[in-house]
Amino acid sequence: MMKKLAFIFAWIMIVTVVSAQNSKVQSALNYSKPQYNQLDKAQEAIELAIKHEKTQDKAKTWKVRGQVYQAIANSKDENFQKLSDNPLKVAFESYKKALELDEKGQLKNEISIQLKFIGVLMINKGIDYFNTKEFLKAFDVFESSLAIDEIVDPGKIDTAIIFNAGVAADQGKDFDNAIKYYKKTAELGYEGAKVYGYIANIEKDKGDTVAYVTALKDGISAYPADNTILRVELINYYLNKGMSDLALEYLAKAIEKDPTNHTFYFAQGALYDELKDFENAKASYEKAVEINPEYFDAYYNLGVLYFNKGADMLKEANNIPPNEQKKYDAAVKESFKELEKALPALEKAHALDPTDKPILLTLKEIYFKLRNDKEEYMTKYKEFNEKIKNLPEEK
Repeated sequence: MMKKLAFIFAWIMIVTVVSAQNSKVQSALNYSKPQYNQLDKAQEAIELAIKHEKTQDKAKTWKVRGQVYQAIANSKDENFQKLSDNPLKVAFESYKKALELDEKGQLKNEISIQLKFIGVLMINKGIDYFNTKEFLKAFDVFESSLAIDEIVDPGKIDTAIIFNAGVAADQGKDFDNAIKYYKKTAELGYEGAKVYGYIANIEKDKGDTVAYVTALKDGISAYPADNTILRVELINYYLNKGMSDLALEYLAKAIEKDPTNHTFYFAQGALYDELKDFENAKASYEKAVEINPEYFDAYYNLGVLYFNKGADMLKEANNIPPNEQKKYDAAVKESFKELEKALPALEKAHALDPTDKPILLTLKEIYFKLRNDKEEYMTKYKEFNEKIKNLPEEK
């Protein structure tokens, strides 16, 4: 009889312990209700419940924990806001755990509704974090909101949040996740060619030039009608690397897509100039100023192109032996003709920027060399000599 009583007593003790732990869950639920609003006590109770072996594997325990932390996230009370650094994420993870433990799916509908609410809150919170430049926190909640979508609405694709997750990670220097979400954005065709530019910039910062160039080329291929920024980036890369042939190739494609872009012709002219291809350089510069008659750089380069040709011809003339005076005089005369051809472009450049000293010096030199050919050139030489003297002193 005593053994039987002892068994009954032990059974009563077990029931009492389980009941006590279940009451922790219920207490947490009650404390979190608006009419009681004792979230500190709710948190304390539910944290005890998830650690106890009798209640830690119950779906309801984790559902209530989700509700408690959801209430903390919604609270306007500063004291309650301090209870958790990221209550929305804790709420999400708790609901997720509850779904895993809810084998019969009895809580699925109820939890799904709450997860949708949390997803909206997370997006709003992510925007707040982004505006306060807490980029990694913004990324964390954006990513969590996407994870919620996978649970409650598997077919949903929120391209804007995928993109924003990439931007937040990028700004927070989490480059691996930035690339991950930018690539997802690109796969979905969202935000156009510029996403490839973002990927390229990250790869460039990481020092991976192969991935950098690949990203640019992928973007150019994906958006053949709208890739100007990517083409310019790739052209500049080839220019900086001295890969003139590839730069010219992409410039030609860029001009084909945008034949009225004067900067493309200017870059093309500069490349041909560097390659000592006078005729093509001249044609490109002339096309640039035809499109934009106020383009200082193109006028300047066109004038210098003629000037350098004339200067090179003059050097060759100086190599003619003294006993070949006629040949020398003829060669000098031809070089001066080339120098004279530089004047219209350089004068136009001077008109656009009257204080540019290199232009003034170049014009002065040309007029000096031509001073004996025409009286007006002697006058011009004196004029530009005075202009240079009157320039303000450089600081």
